[in-house]
Amino acid sequence: MVSKIDHLGILVDDIDRNQVLFKQLGLEVGAVEEVPAFGVEIAFIRVGESLVELVEPVDPTTDLAADLEATGREAMLHHVAFHVDDLESRLAELRRTGVALADETPRQGAGDASVAFLERRAANGVRIELVEREDDITIS
Repeated sequence: MVSKIDHLGILVDDIDRNQVLFKQLGLEVGAVEEVPAFGVEIAFIRVGESLVELVEPVDPTTDLAADLEATGREAMLHHVAFHVDDLESRLAELRRTGVALADETPRQGAGDASVAFLERRAANGVRIELVEREDDITIS
């Protein structure tokens, strides 16, 4: 079951530079975390019960780096992530109903989470991520 929006992922060319506005808005930006499975560094920002995730590609050969470069911008809204209780069961159900999955099995994501992406065509071009995590993200 989807229980909430876990986070909005914003793809950025530089976390340090892109976090300035969020700090000016009075939001606290968490520590930068490396996520080798995706070739990125991320920083979470708590906004109520949800998060904003700044995602900086550190491997220029990844699809994420290509996505950002193709826009010619320094930042872009990349994905919406939904919190689920049982990611493997949710993926199995989506597979049974014919939903196109980019990730057939969960991967290790940021904040000690298991994550999986749907194919963009599954949501008419919108990138959807499913997230399962035991503990809520603490920003400090």
